[in-house]
Amino acid sequence: MTFRPANFDPSIDPTADQVRALRDAGPDGPVVMLNLLKFREQANYPEGSPHAPCSGPEAYRRYQTAFVETVGDVSHAEVVWEGKIDRPFIGDASQDWDKCLLVRYPSRQHFLAMMANDAYREALVHRYAGLERTILLQMQG
Repeated sequence: MTFRPANFDPSIDPTADQVRALRDAGPDGPVVMLNLLKFREQANYPEGSPHAPCSGPEAYRRYQTAFVETVGDVSHAEVVWEGKIDRPFIGDASQDWDKCLLVRYPSRQHFLAMMANDAYREALVHRYAGLERTILLQMQG
C-alpha cells in the first residue's frame, strides 16, 4: 500500500523523527515495546469500508491477528505479556487504559522492517479503527 488508509490517525503513529531516532540511535540487541491501549467504543472504519462494523477492541484484534499472521516472519515479534488493565493505581486517573501489551523484537531492525512491510501497512486500517489513543514505550529487551 502506497497511501495511508482514509482513517489514518497521526496521534497513534510515530513521527518521522521518532522513526529516524529508532533507526539511527536505538539500542543494539532485543527491543521490547510496551503498548498502552485505549479502545474506541465503536470501530472507526472509513466510509465504504469492506470491514464489518464492530467494537474498537474487535478491530484491534483484527489488527493483532494480521500482525501475527502476515508479518511474523518479518518481525519475529513475540507477545511476552498482554492483559486487561483494571484501573489506574498511581498517576493521572483521566489517562485510563484498556489493555497492555509487551512485545519483544530481536532487534530494532526487525521492528523497522515490520513497519515498512506492505502487508503490515494494509493491516493498519484496523489499528486506526480500533484505537482511541495509545502510548508505545521502547525498552531494551
